Parts: sequence; C-alpha cells; structure tokens
Amino acid sequence: MSELEQKEIQLNVLKSKVDNLLKNKHPASDKIQAYMETLQTQWSWLLQITKCINVHLKENAQYSQFFKEASEMNRKLQKEHDNIRKNYSCDKSTPLHNLLELLQGLERERERLTEQREMVQQLVLKSKSIVRLKPRNPDEKITGQNILVQALCDFRQDEKTIRKGDEGILKDNSERTTWQVTGPGGMDMQVPSVCLLVPPPNPLAVNLANKNSQYYEAILGVCNQLYINNKSMISWQYCLLDINRINSLTINMLSKMNPEEYSSIVKSLEMHFQEFKKHSQGSELFGADDYKQIESQYTGAQQHYSKLVVDLPTYATRGEGSEYSAAVSIKLLNQLNALRFKLDGAESSLVTFLYIPLGEDAPEECGRHISSTQVFQKDVQTLKAEFQSLRDSVQNELKDAKDTDKAKYLRGQLDIINQRLVQLENYTTTHLQRLHSLNSLLKDVLKAEDVVKVYEARLTEKETASLDPEEVQKYQKVLQSMRSDLEQKQDLLNLLLADLNKLQQYNEQMDQGRYRCIINLSQYGEHVNQLSDRWKRIQIQINNRLDDLDAYQPHLQRYLQSSSRLNGWIGETQRQIDSQQNVKTDDIAVYTQLLNQQKALNSDIKAKRELLETAQKDGETCMNDIKNYELELASYSAGLETLLNIPIRRTVLQSPSSTISEEVSSLNAHYLELLTRSSDYYKLLMASQKNMEELKIRNTRIELLEEELQQLRDAVKDHAANNASLQDALQKYQQELNTSQTHLLSLEEVKRTETLKCMATQESLDSSTNRLQELMDEVRRLKLQLDDMERKKKVVEERYTFLQEEHDETMRKKLKELEQASWAKMELEKTVSERTRELERLRRELEDEARRVKEAQTELAKTSSVIQTSEYQCSNLQQERDDLLKKMAAMEQEIMRLKKLEDELARIKLSLESELRLKSQMQEENERIKKDFTQWKTKCATHEEQIRQHTSERSGLESQFNSVRAEMERLRTQLKETEERYRLLLQNLERERAEMQVLRDSQQNELLSLQRKTDGATKYTQTDLTDSSSLVFDGVRKKVTAQQLYDCGVIDKVTFEQLMNGQRTVEDVSVDIRLNLKGTGAIAGLEGGPKGKMTFTEAKNQNLISDKSGNLLLEAQAATGYIIDPRANVRMTVEEACLNGLVDEADKKQLLIAEAACIGFRDPKTGKLLPVSQAMKKGIVNRETALRLLQAQEAAGGILDPILSVYLSKDTAMDRDLVDGDLYQALNAKPECYIDPDTGLPASYVTLKKQCKADLSTSLLLLPAPEKPMTVQGLRHEVNVSDLVDAKLLQPLDVDHLREGKITSQDIEHRLRAYLRGSTCIAGIYDEAKDSTLPVYQAMKEGLLRPGTTLELLETQAASGFMIDPIINEYYTVEEACKKGLVGVEFKDKLLAAERAVTGYKDPGTNKMISLFEAIERGLIEKGHGIRLLEAQIASGGIIDPQHSHRIDVDVAYQKGYFDEEMNQILKDDGDDTKGFFDPNTEDNLTYLQLKSRCIADKKTGLVLLPIYDKKKSQQKNSTRKRRVLIVDPESNKEMTVREAYEKKLIDYETFLELSQQECEWEETTITAPDGSTSTAIMDKQTGIQYDLKDLLVKGVIDQAVLDKYRSGNLTLTELADMITNKTKSLGKPLSSSVASSTFTSQVTLKSQIIKTETVSSNIKTVENISSQHDPSSTNSTKHVASMSIKLTPLVETIEEQNPVGAIFDTEKLEKISICDALNRGIIDSITAQRLMEAQACTGGVVNPENGRRISIQEATRLGVLDDDMANRIKPAQKAYIGFEDVKTKRKMSAAEAVKEKWLPYEAGQRFLEFQYLTGGLFDPEHGCRRSLEEAIQHGWLDVRAAQRLQDTRHHPKTLTCPKTKLRISYKEALEGCMTEENTGVRMLPAATVSSRGISSPYNLSNPGSASGSRSGSRRGSVDYSLSPSSSSRYSSFSYSRTSFSSRSLS
Repeated sequence: MSELEQKEIQLNVLKSKVDNLLKNKHPASDKIQAYMETLQTQWSWLLQITKCINVHLKENAQYSQFFKEASEMNRKLQKEHDNIRKNYSCDKSTPLHNLLELLQGLERERERLTEQREMVQQLVLKSKSIVRLKPRNPDEKITGQNILVQALCDFRQDEKTIRKGDEGILKDNSERTTWQVTGPGGMDMQVPSVCLLVPPPNPLAVNLANKNSQYYEAILGVCNQLYINNKSMISWQYCLLDINRINSLTINMLSKMNPEEYSSIVKSLEMHFQEFKKHSQGSELFGADDYKQIESQYTGAQQHYSKLVVDLPTYATRGEGSEYSAAVSIKLLNQLNALRFKLDGAESSLVTFLYIPLGEDAPEECGRHISSTQVFQKDVQTLKAEFQSLRDSVQNELKDAKDTDKAKYLRGQLDIINQRLVQLENYTTTHLQRLHSLNSLLKDVLKAEDVVKVYEARLTEKETASLDPEEVQKYQKVLQSMRSDLEQKQDLLNLLLADLNKLQQYNEQMDQGRYRCIINLSQYGEHVNQLSDRWKRIQIQINNRLDDLDAYQPHLQRYLQSSSRLNGWIGETQRQIDSQQNVKTDDIAVYTQLLNQQKALNSDIKAKRELLETAQKDGETCMNDIKNYELELASYSAGLETLLNIPIRRTVLQSPSSTISEEVSSLNAHYLELLTRSSDYYKLLMASQKNMEELKIRNTRIELLEEELQQLRDAVKDHAANNASLQDALQKYQQELNTSQTHLLSLEEVKRTETLKCMATQESLDSSTNRLQELMDEVRRLKLQLDDMERKKKVVEERYTFLQEEHDETMRKKLKELEQASWAKMELEKTVSERTRELERLRRELEDEARRVKEAQTELAKTSSVIQTSEYQCSNLQQERDDLLKKMAAMEQEIMRLKKLEDELARIKLSLESELRLKSQMQEENERIKKDFTQWKTKCATHEEQIRQHTSERSGLESQFNSVRAEMERLRTQLKETEERYRLLLQNLERERAEMQVLRDSQQNELLSLQRKTDGATKYTQTDLTDSSSLVFDGVRKKVTAQQLYDCGVIDKVTFEQLMNGQRTVEDVSVDIRLNLKGTGAIAGLEGGPKGKMTFTEAKNQNLISDKSGNLLLEAQAATGYIIDPRANVRMTVEEACLNGLVDEADKKQLLIAEAACIGFRDPKTGKLLPVSQAMKKGIVNRETALRLLQAQEAAGGILDPILSVYLSKDTAMDRDLVDGDLYQALNAKPECYIDPDTGLPASYVTLKKQCKADLSTSLLLLPAPEKPMTVQGLRHEVNVSDLVDAKLLQPLDVDHLREGKITSQDIEHRLRAYLRGSTCIAGIYDEAKDSTLPVYQAMKEGLLRPGTTLELLETQAASGFMIDPIINEYYTVEEACKKGLVGVEFKDKLLAAERAVTGYKDPGTNKMISLFEAIERGLIEKGHGIRLLEAQIASGGIIDPQHSHRIDVDVAYQKGYFDEEMNQILKDDGDDTKGFFDPNTEDNLTYLQLKSRCIADKKTGLVLLPIYDKKKSQQKNSTRKRRVLIVDPESNKEMTVREAYEKKLIDYETFLELSQQECEWEETTITAPDGSTSTAIMDKQTGIQYDLKDLLVKGVIDQAVLDKYRSGNLTLTELADMITNKTKSLGKPLSSSVASSTFTSQVTLKSQIIKTETVSSNIKTVENISSQHDPSSTNSTKHVASMSIKLTPLVETIEEQNPVGAIFDTEKLEKISICDALNRGIIDSITAQRLMEAQACTGGVVNPENGRRISIQEATRLGVLDDDMANRIKPAQKAYIGFEDVKTKRKMSAAEAVKEKWLPYEAGQRFLEFQYLTGGLFDPEHGCRRSLEEAIQHGWLDVRAAQRLQDTRHHPKTLTCPKTKLRISYKEALEGCMTEENTGVRMLPAATVSSRGISSPYNLSNPGSASGSRSGSRRGSVDYSLSPSSSSRYSSFSYSRTSFSSRSLS
C-alpha cells in the first residue's frame, strides 16, 4: 500500500498540473482532460482491485489459519487418544498402587480435555465463517452446483451492473481471471474473478470442525470408560486384599487380636464389596461370572470369619500355645507388617508421570529428579538390609515351630517381600539410567537449539542481493564459512539423535516391568525432529543461496560493464553535440563541415542501439535473478516464522531490481533523447545552410526596397505632424476645462463673500439697542418655555441624526462610485497597454511590408516579364500601408482620449476629496452648534425675513453654480447622476448651516447683552474639553469608541492623538476607516423581477436559484450585519426580516445562527458572547458552518468582532482569538463554501462577489440573473440538473458535459430512467391457468385477487409514480387510468390519496408541499399505511422527492433528512411490523420486497408480474392423511401410541402395520437409483413404507388407467394410497419397500407442498374387531389385546395451521360482522371479544373479516377492524407471536419462554399457549415456525406436566361465553362450533341476541339492535345457510360449508 500511496501523491501532483493547464486554457485542453479522466478511471479501478485483493488475502489467511488449527487439533486429538489408550489401560494383573496412579492420571487427562473443549467449539464457530476457495480453481467443475458469489466492489459491463454486496450465481469458472455470473435480476455477466468472493459456509471446513468435535466427544467417552474400568478394578483389588486377609486369619491369630481390630477387618471388607458393586456397573473388565466369583469369595470369607469368631471362646479356654511363643510370633508379625508398610510407602512414592518441560531450566529440573531417585535408591538398600535381618529372625523362629500354618504364612510373606525388593531395586537402577540419558538429551537439545537459532538469525538478516560485486563475493565467503562450520557441528546433531534413541530404549524397558514411571517422550521426539529439520533447512538454504549467487554474479558483472560503457558513450556524445552547437559562424563552409560531422555522428548513434539492447537484456537477467533470490529468502523467512510461530522483524525492502529497472529506463531515455537531439540538430544545420543561401539572395532585394522605405518614413512624419495638431487641440480643450474650474472657484469665492456680508448684517443687527428690553422679557419667558425647548432639541437632534445617516449613505455611494472609477481606470490602463502593444505590432508589420515592397521592387528590376504583377502588388502594399497609418492615427486618438479620461478621473477625485473636507468642516460646525444649542434658543421668529433674503441670494448663487455644473456635465457624462445627487445634498447642508449660524449668532448676542445687564462686565468664556468616551464611531451593529478602535489597531496612535486634541473629527476619521466600520457590504440580491432586482427568497420561490444556494447567501447577509432588501435599500435584522416577509419563517432558525456570527453566540453556561471560533470549539456550531460564515465576513471587509462590531484583518482577529490557527489556514485556502446560483457548482464568496454588478441607484451588489436552468423530464414536471447533482445522481462533471454539448438531456433521462420516469413495482398479474397477463384490477374482476390485495397493489403503483398497463407497457396517472378503465372508480379516491406520495401532500397549516414522511409525522396519513407506501417506493427505485419530482436513494434521503433514524430502521427491518402485503398463493404476510422476489418478469415488456399459480396442479400431486391411533390399556387406563404398544409386545407386527397405516402421512417422492434412473413413489412418513408406482404397475397392483387418472388430478394421493394398501392386503404379500431396506441409496425430493385437509375421527373399535382379521393362532397377541381398546382420535398437533375465530356470524340478520362490531351491537361481551382478538393476535395477526388476511394491530386499526381501546388491550398477545425481546441477548423469546422468565403473567401466558396449541402448535418467533409439544419440551420451553395440561383439551378453562347459547365454553369448543366461509376461509362463530336455549343475553340491554355504522354490507362473505324464502333472492350467492359442529354449542 505504501507504493500506492506514493503513486497517489504523484497522481495528485499531476492532477494539479492538469487543472492549471485547463485553467490557463491550454490549446490541447480537450485531450489533456480526456487523458486525465481515463487515468483517474484506471486509478479508481486499481484502488478497487487493491481493496478486493486485500479482502482475498485476509480471507485466505483465515482459511489457511483455520485448516492449520483444525488439522493440528485433529493430530492432537489422535495423539491424545493413542496416549490414553496406551497409558491408562488396565487389567486384573495391574498392581493396586499402579491403579491408584492411573486414576490420578485419568483425572488430570479429563481436566485437560475439559480445557480443550473451548478450542474445539471455537473451531466449530470459525468454520461457519470460512470462505470457499475450491470454486476459484478452474479445474474444479461446478456443473450442477448453485454456488453463490458475493461482489466485493461495483462492476459494470455494458448496461449490466453488479454492486458491492450483491450476490449472484457462479455459472462458469473455467477461466481463472474472468467468471460468468448470473447477477441480480437474472442477468448473465462476465465479471473479473478478483471482484468476487465465494462466501461462507465452506462444507470442508464445517465437516472438519464437526469431525474434530465428534472425535473429541469419542475421546471423552473413552476417557470416561477407562475411568470407570480403573475405579472398578481398584475396588476389586481392595476387596481381594480384605478377603485374603480374612482367609489368612487363624484361631491363634484371632485370639491375640482385640475384638475391635478383627471386627474392623470385616467392616472394611463389607465397605469395599459395596464399592465394587457400585463401580463395576458399566465396567468392561467384569462380567457376570466375575461378579458371581467375587460374591462367592466374599461369602466364603464371611463364613470363615464367623467360624473363627464362634470357635474363639473355646480356644481361649484351652489356652493353646505358650505365652512366650505367642509373644515372639506377634513381634515378628509386627516387624513384618512394618516392613511391608515401608515397602508400600516406597512404591507409592514412585512418580507415575514424569513431565519435564523443554527450556533452559530443563537440565536443572532433571538433575533434581536424579538426586531424588538416588536418595530413593539408598532407601531401598536400607529396606533390603532390614529385610535380611528380619528374614534371619523368622527362619530362626520357624526351626522348631509346630504350627505349620504360621510357618507357611511367614515364609510366603518373606518371599513376596523379597521379590518386591528385587523388582524395586532393578527398577530404581534402570530409572536412574533413564534420567541420566534424559539429562544428556536436554543439554544436547539446548546446545543444538542455540546453534540453529544463531544460523537462522544470520540467514534472516539478508533480505536481498547487492549490486556491488565485491559485496556479493563477500557474502558468498560468509555463506561458505557458515556451511563449513555447520558441517563441523554435525556431530552435535548426531549425538542428539543417539541420546533420543537411547532414551527410547530405556523407556521401553521400563514399560515392560511391574512399575511404570511414564515419561512422555513424544514432546522430546517432536522437538528433536524439529531441530533436525531446521538444521537441514539451514544447510539447504545455504547451498541454494550459494548456487543463486554463483549464477547471479557473472550476470551482474556483464550488466555493469555494458551499462557503464553505454553510459560513458552517451555522455561523451552529448558533450560532442554541445560543442558543435556552441559554434557560431556565418561561413557556409563551416556549416558544411558541421553538417558532415553530425551526419557521421547520427550513424554512430544508430549503430549503438545493439549496445543498448544488450544492456537491457543483461538488466532483465539480473532483475530476474534478484527477484528469484528475494523470493527464496522471503520464503525461508516466512516458513521459519510459521514454524516457530514468532514474528520476524522486517525492514522496508528496497529491492535492487527496481534500481536496475530505473537505470535501464534511464539509459533508454537518454539514448532516445540523444538520438532525437542529434537528428534535430542535423535537420537544423541543413535548414540553416539553406537559409544562409537564401539570405544572400534577400540582401540584394533589401537594398532595392530601401528607397520605398524612405518614402514610408516621410509618410510617418506627416502623420506625426497630424498628431501634433491633435495634441494642440487637446491642450486647448484642457485650457477650456481649466477656465471652467477657475469659474467654479470664483463662484466659491462669491459664496464666501456673501457669507461675510450676512455675518456683517448680523453684527449690525446685534448692535441694535432698541431690542434690549424685549430681550429681557424674552429671557424670563424662555425660563417658562425651557421644557418645550428641550423637546424641540430632541427633534433637531433626530433630524441631525437623519441628516448624518443620509450623509453617510451618500459618502458610501461616493466611495462605491470611486471604487468603480478605479476599476474603470485599471481597465483603461490595460486597454492602453494592449493598444500600445498593437501599435508596436503594426509598426513591425509595416517594416515587414516595407521589406516586402523592396523585395518586390528588386524583382521588378530584374524581371521585366512580371512588371505589371509587381506594380499591382506594390499598390496593394501601399494600400495596406495607408490602412496601417490610419490605424495608428486612430490608436493615437484613442490614447489621447484615454489620457483625457484619466485626467478627468483625477480631477473628479480631487473634487470629491475637497467636498469630503468641506463636509467634515460642516460636521464640525454642526457639533459646535449642538453644544451651544441650549444657549441659542430664541430669536428664530425675528429673523425669518433676513433668512428669506439670504435664501434668495443663495438661490441666485446656486443658479450660477448650476449653470457651471451643467457645462461640466458635458465633459463627464458617466458621473452625471452622482454629481447631481451630491449637488442637492450640498445645497441642503448649506442651508442648514446658514440657519444654524444665524441662530447661534443671535442667541450668543442676546446672552452677552443679558450678562452685561446682570453681572456688569462679566465675560463668558468657554473651554472645550475632549473626552475619549465622547469620540464615538458607528460600527456594523453598534457604537464603538476611539479608544476601542485604537486598542484593536484600527486607528494608529497619531490619528488617536489628533482626535483627542481636536485636530481631526470623528467624521473625518470615519472616512479613512470606513472599510473597518461598515465593510464593503454583502451580496444584496439578484438582478431580475419587475423592478430589476429581487431578494433571494423571491428567487428561491420562483425557482431561479436552488434552496440551498439561496439559504447560504442569506446566511452571508446575516453574518455580515443585516438582511438586505435590494428594492427598498433597507437593512433589517433577522427578526425584522421575518416580520416583513423578507425571509421565510422556516429559514429563521438557520439565519439566527448566522446572525450570531455578527452579534456573538451566547454561551449557555456563562451567558457571555462568544465569537465564531470559540462557539465552534464549544460545539454550538460545526466547523463547516463557522468557516462559511467567516469567509463571508472576510469578503465583506475582514473578520467581524462581535464585541466591537467592526471588521478586523485576519491577523488581528487571530491575535484577539477571534479565529484559531486551523480556521486561519482554512480561510487562506479559499474553500468553496457557497453554491453558484448559475452553475449549481461550489464557489467561494469572493468569486460570487466578483460576478456581481453594482446598482446605480443604491450601490448594492446584485448577482446576475442565472441562465435558464438545464432541466430533464421528471415524474411529474421538469427537474433541474443541479437538483440531480445535489441528490448524488449526477456528478458536477456531467453538468459541464451537458453545458458543453458532449451529452444531451435525453442521455441523462435514459441513464436515470429508474429515478426520473420508470418504475419497477408489480405491474400486473400472470394467470398460470390461462397463460395470460392481466392488469391488477382485471385480475380482481376475474376472481384471481381479493379486493384488499388489489387495493394494496394498486396503491403501490400510484405511490411509485404511475399506474401501469402491463399489456401495452404504458404508464398513466390515476386520473388517466380511471378514464381508460385500467382501475375502477371505487378505488379512485384511495389511489389519488396514494398518488400524493408522488405529487406531495399539502400542510393544512402552511399550505407548503411536504413529503410522505412529513405527512406521516403530521398525522395526515396513518403510519402503517405510509410505511407500506415508502416500502413500495424503495422497492420500485427509491424514495420519491415530491418537490423535485424524482427518486433518490434511501441513504441519500436519510442524509438529507427526509426521514429520521426510527423510520430508517423500520424500513431496513424485515420484521412482522413491516409485512403489510399478502401473497395470494401462500397466504403469507410479506414485505413488498419479499413479494417482489416471488414475482416473474414479462419476457416481452420486462415488467414485474405477480404469478397466480394453478391450484389444481398444486393440489393433485400431494396429499396428506393424518390420523392418530391411540391404544388404551384398561388395566392402567394409560394411552399409548401404536409403536409403544408394539415395543411392549402388546400387539404383533401385523397389527402394528395395520394400525400404522391408519395414521399414515402420504407424500409423493422421486427416487434416484445409482445408475441415474429416476422413478416416482409414494411414501408414508410415519412408518417409512414406500411404494414404487412403476413396480406396482408391473406387478398388476394398479393399472395404467388408475395411474393416468392420478396424473390428471381426478384421483387424489390419499385415494391412491388407500387403493394400494387395500390391494396389497388382499394379495397377502408386501409390495412396499422401506427406505431403510432399499437396495440402493435414494434421493428423495418433495414434489409439492402439503395442503390443508380436514381431520377425520373414527369411532372406538374394540380389539376384537382388529384381532379377528388376523391369524387365530396368534393367541398370545390376542390375549394381550383382549383387554385393550383402540381408538382413532384426531391428531391435534398437525403441521398445517388452522385459522382462529375471525368473525361473528349474526344468525338473525344473516351477515358476517367483525368481533368489534359484534361487541358494539351487544351480541358478545367485552371479555369474550378480547379473548377472541387475543387468539388472533397471538397466532399470526388480526384477521381481516373481508378477505381473511392476517394483518398487524396497526393496520387493523387503520382499516377499522379494531378500535384503539381493543388495540391497546391485545398488544401483549401480539408479542406472543412476534416475540418478547430479551434485553441481554436481544433474542426473540416465545410465549412459553416469556412465562418461564416471568416476562409474561402466568394466566395470560397459559391462555396464549392454549390458543397457539389449538391452532397448530406453539409459535417460535426466532425461526418463524410452529413447534410441537415434543419440540417445546426438547427446547426447554415446557416441562412434561405443562405439556400434558395443554394436550388435555377437555380440561381447558372455559373463558368464553358462547354468543349463541350464552353458556361458558372453552376456545376449543368455540373452534368446533365455527363455520368456515368458502372464498376467504374465515372462521365465523354463530351468535344471536337471544340465547338458543331461551336465555336472554346478559349484555344486550343497551344495544338491542345493530350499531350505527356497522359494516354489514362490506363484511358479508359467501356462506351457505338455510335461508327463508324472503331472503333467498338477496343472498342468492351464498353457499353453505360446515366443518364440525358441537352439539352442545349449536343446540
């Protein structure tokens, strides 16, 4: 993978180069792009192949590891089995102490086997996940096998596609690389085999694992049997010892013993005998004879003991024997017993199993065993000495002994002890020798292992060869030295093998003796053999490496020589060519010499190609040698790693073969470069020589054209004179412009003069003294009107604020215009430079033309024949010259015009700057007026006349100013509108300034006069103090002080000091830092609409831009301050924009998040405002959103500080922790966070702003209106191509191809037909009986479908897009289908409702279009119904997006939020909750996908059709007759089966066959003989008896007419079976053949399903009726059965399910109604209704009375079968069917398990179990099948007692009230009292409001009649009942069918 990663880096570099070339519009862009796309396709395919190979390697590794472990486990088990058999077998000759040791060893072996159980079970589990590798072998034939394969990646062949995870069937594997596969949909494909995996299970792996498991169980059984044998043998030995001891007792010995002592001997015998009887059961060593023998010995010992005890008193009175003799004998016996006990202790101390593990400590442990054995040997010698002393004493005692019994006993004991001592001594000596041999072996093993490890480590150090011959020779010497050293150490290996053989000999000798100290030599043998193999592998590896290096070295030297020689020649030749190219000369002779040299050099280069080929061949040889050598080394290392099971550390291998490959490639490239360079240089020399010859000719022609050139120069001078005149005119125009400016300045001077005059007039007015008294009065009056003046002050301040904002807006527009002017200037400069270059090019062309003219003149002088032609050419050239001169003149004029425009722009800029300064002065003046406004409150009314006079004078000045301005407008037409607005603004400001000036002066004069009056000569002085907090600027959303701007670096220190000192005003500085305060603004809207501009919300609603693109642009506005209304030029907050309808309410939340980027995110914990980056870190916003909002701010002026509300640079923002390093780098990368509304492709915000145009009236940025969107035809309307890209159905590259015309919209429609138009839902019905295709509605009318099923299938068509006519393959809407009669009008409303899943649902609250899932969430449609529609959409191609009118994949729909996680899980789950569709063939509840899987494809149209199979064909092939025969024994009153009666010998075999045939289950099978021939047979599943129909035909049991009748369906299988059995009885010979006794192995396949049949019950028959049919000689059997009765009872546990009570039949109104309707009418009580509904829910679902289909509770509620109350009450019963989920194991538990685990109350659980048992068996939700009681007991669900309670239906509780008799009945009685509707199979329980027994209903008082709204008409089935004549016409279609009626329930 590391090489792939490096190649991927190279590919990315290449892609960036290609992108640059495409961006720069390279001439070969098309080819470059095509090559790059091909390369990317190949690269993606390579990556897929690599991933597939990785999967194969992993699976193959698991395969190899499994078989290795399984084989190793098999070998271990075999060795274990042999070891146990060999070491732990015993017989009667085995000593007791050995038996005890064997018992301990067996216990240890059993513990070890228990530990191995887990390993065996793990292998069994692993075997189920092992893939199959044999089918990958082309030699493996797969004919006749259905081998599944699974795709590891997507693969497409033509129009056939197999996707990752899809499964197919392998058809042909004859080619190793390509397989023929039948993929999804039944399409045959050729798929690369590397893309396919043969999934588990692997039969070989499973068989091997099962074999190991069986082997393990067998070994465990052997171990247990040996343990039993050993245990019984020990008991037998102890028993014999006690018997011998008692038999050896004499009267003399007994007299010397205490009563307790000899009574304990008898008790020990009794105890050991009882143990023997217990342990000998199941033992293989003891038979009946042995048992009798030991019992007789035990009895004899007891009799001997009893006799001694009886004679003991008599013997004691006689006093036989002397006291001395008795004392001596007792002493000797005690010594003898003591010696024997010591000997027993010594023998028991022997080690039975000696296990010394291999390792470094093994010799030390073996030494410890040697030491202990030597000590034991000394103890034996001591015992021997004691024995000799005791023997001498006994012999002396026995010399004069008269008691022969005692002498015989003592001598016998001495001989036994002597023999045991000799054997023990010999064993100890041999064991000691064996331990010494083992110690020597362990030491030699350590030495040999050290040697092997050293050499293996040295051999694994090298992983490749070298390119240096000296290093190769050096390593060869190392290998030779290793080989010689290894040969010298060969003796060590030989010694090791000798030690092993010697040890094995000692071990065999030890096993033959009496004592066995077992040493398991297998581990040492295996280790020695492994070391020997490793030793040999080292020798072989050294020899192989030496041979490989010997062959590699000459190849390497030859390659180095050839490559170095070629490389040197190439370098020398390149230098020679360089030296020739450096020669610069004009001499033709030199050129000729160089040409000859280069020609010879070319020949030499071509001749050297053979040398290049030789070097390449040598290089390939070396590479092959190196690769083979590396493979050999890697194989050795891998084998060593596998053998030792330890990882070997490997370094990254840099193979020399790659170096050689690079060198050879480099040589080839250099040679080709040299050849090309030499050829090119040779061609250059030839061309240069030819050009020099032509140059001589042209020099003469140039001289002739010089005269013409002089004339052209004169013309150029004339042109220069014209340019001078134009320059003079331009200067004159400039002078006029300066004059206009001077005039303007004079007007300004007049304006200032008039202002001075006004001030003088004001001073004269101030000097007036006649107003003094009035002013005093007005002062007093002003005090009273102070409050009123304060109000007026606020009004003036508000007006001032408005004027200031208007001024700011004006300045913003001015700056925008100035910015546009700057852009225009740059464009003009660029145009000037281009025109200058064009002029220069024209001049060069003119010179070339002049040169051509001279050439033409020269030709004219030389050749008189072409004079006229030359003159014509000359005139043409002169014309072209004139044209060029005109072009030059035009260009110069253009240059002058551009210069003029540039000057005009500069002048405008100066004017704007002066106006800005004037504005700032006026602002300062207004500030002063504001400060003194409290002092200047009066005198406004007295100066109105003076103000009007000044206004008139001002208007005169303005008129003059306007005339000057109008004259200037002619010179700058492009800025006319801007200047006019500025003039009007200036006029207003001047007027306001004048008014404020007059007001200030008058008020100041009055105050001064008042102060002189009151204070005398008090002077008023005012000092202005500037506070930094008063210097406030307007930020984006709030005010910011100068100090804050200085702190964040927006203004520098100088500016801040100037502000503080009053040298500069806030307005002046605001102009300089406008970018930081307000930014450049966001994109305001879109061009278009009635007023030329529209908001993004309007553009979205008109589908001009996508929703996503519009929302992102609105987010950018909110993130930069305000939402903008481009028409009204108004900025609003998000809240205000929502209130004014500028944005949709649905987008408010998203925009508030974006607005928080401007004002700050609120920390939920601290409440502080956070910038974007900190909000991202706290998880408030994600990184993508944060990056998008910050990019919009950066494009608008910088990062917006939410605290200061100003824009800052990125560096400053990073310093203030507004962005972190990650976001800083991401912003620098300019990510494409937005979507271009025009192309639908990602773009950055700066890119979008560059596309904008500034509105002239508002200066707002507007995006150009997008072009007409590219669309394709969707399900209902056109679909934008960008929507398909957003839905991941198209790539952005496809949109580019569509725009460029490489593909058409028809191509896209064809490619995405499944998403845009087509539908793969079930289109129609295939009638097998008529072999015809029908529409769904037509099938219902012909009786093939029920109305409910028809509606479901039609709803899925409507919800999937279209109604389908399967006959003509046409698609229609619901309205069109109704008009064409494709569906009936009764379904129209429901189908229109389902069609809204395609067209969309309208939200009642907002009238917005919402999807199907949103309609489910809002409760517009029922959830279960909606899930069915969604499931149908998924199965027909994908979820339908109603807004965009196309399908999307489920994963994409989930990612886009079209449904939530819960709905996603529901749609993925195949549980019963989603099985909302009905299979009319099998009556199964299925999901839509499952139902589709049972469909077929129409061969003509390819549409999906639901087949309706011919029921006659399916019923005639198979039948089952089920009866159960029970035999009752009157003595015990127990029931038993026929087989139990036969096994107890109560009936004979013929009776058994007779009764077995009566409870038979017949089915038709096909038997295949070994020769391949097949035949048809019928078989009884109960007894295994089968009849070959062909054989019966030959033997005449049946004739051809009967067989033909059966084949045609006129004779059922049951009838045929009865006919055959009857005839075989009458013939008196068996014609059947049992499956078990057949002469050939048969393969049995069922022909068809078992169909439902009615249970037949027969009367009780006495045995006399049966026995009378048999031979009267069978008296024994007659005697047995004479007291029994045989009865045939219905078989309760049938395979088929029988329906529960599904409806109520009202016998009074003769109609079928649902149970809930019956409850509402008062016909049944609530308890009975609940029990009946519980029985339905717990046995498969609620029964729909209309069609008999089983549905879920949710669906039943939707259809009105249930109400909500009843649905809630029966939900626990539904869980009894779908299963109770175990919270720990997540397993589905059955109802029986739930009761057992206390998940379900006992009463409810018992009730559910009774319902399930009576309808076919207990339900297993884990496997979805029924279980019989026997299976339930086996699974541990029930115990035998509980099963008996369920089976005893007579005692089932009576929990129901019969709706007809009003008596208490059980559910079984209710089932028996039901009637069955023929068409639907619904069981109906008869009911009436008045009891048939004359008892009034206890619960019909409130509802005596039918409930309103009952569904009588729709719920009536076709039942056959005895009707009155009056109603016969109304119910003429009824037919009556009854099963079995209980006399009690229907009486």
